[in-house]
Amino acid sequence: MAYIVCLEEDQDRWIAHVPDLPGCYAKHPQREVAVQAVPEAVSAYLDWCQGHGIRITGLSGPMVVAEVIRTWEFEDGYQVNAFFAADRPPVMEQELREYQLLLEATYKDLKGAVEGLGPEEEGRVLPGERWSIGGVLDHVFRSDWWYLDRLGLAFSERELPGDPRAGLDHIQAYMLQQLPQLAKRVNVLTLAGETWSARKVLRRSLWHRRDHTQQILKLRQRLSGRETRS
Repeated sequence: MAYIVCLEEDQDRWIAHVPDLPGCYAKHPQREVAVQAVPEAVSAYLDWCQGHGIRITGLSGPMVVAEVIRTWEFEDGYQVNAFFAADRPPVMEQELREYQLLLEATYKDLKGAVEGLGPEEEGRVLPGERWSIGGVLDHVFRSDWWYLDRLGLAFSERELPGDPRAGLDHIQAYMLQQLPQLAKRVNVLTLAGETWSARKVLRRSLWHRRDHTQQILKLRQRLSGRETRS
């Protein structure tokens, strides 16, 4: 049986999501190249799961691009991201354990990516970059909070820690706590032109964490190179 791929054009890149493997994706500035990279991304994802002790059933059969959606600007620069048909079904209780393991794995990867960094390294913004490593971590945990807020499940924004590492710890514990509530959110809703569901919240969180973990690792490589030359 074919497995589906959902394409999202996000500003200057194409992201190919694999809905049957939450957090599995390939990306590239060119649409066809992103699609062609999916089989390799699936293989890497399964290896990643195995490395974290997560048993995931592999995919077989041909790949089918089911949807192609472009982000669009709603107002004041707010980019509305894709809502796929695969995001619509409610999260089932029997899926919660798998989502828990995936959230724990992405959290562990993020923590590992910043392990051993001092305040100066974590706060340094390299040339051509938008954020420091600490800024990326801050963006990740605040995004998780925002995703939950779309469904009315977030705590007060005033309670968000100022320290990125503390913020990641806090939102991780809270997201795990809210998993049963996500399973009870069987409807979809639209805010500021964007449609949300519990399944979309989890898809975006897992994709976002994995994507920015790779960004942090690349920034660390640049930091090491700069320190070597100095």
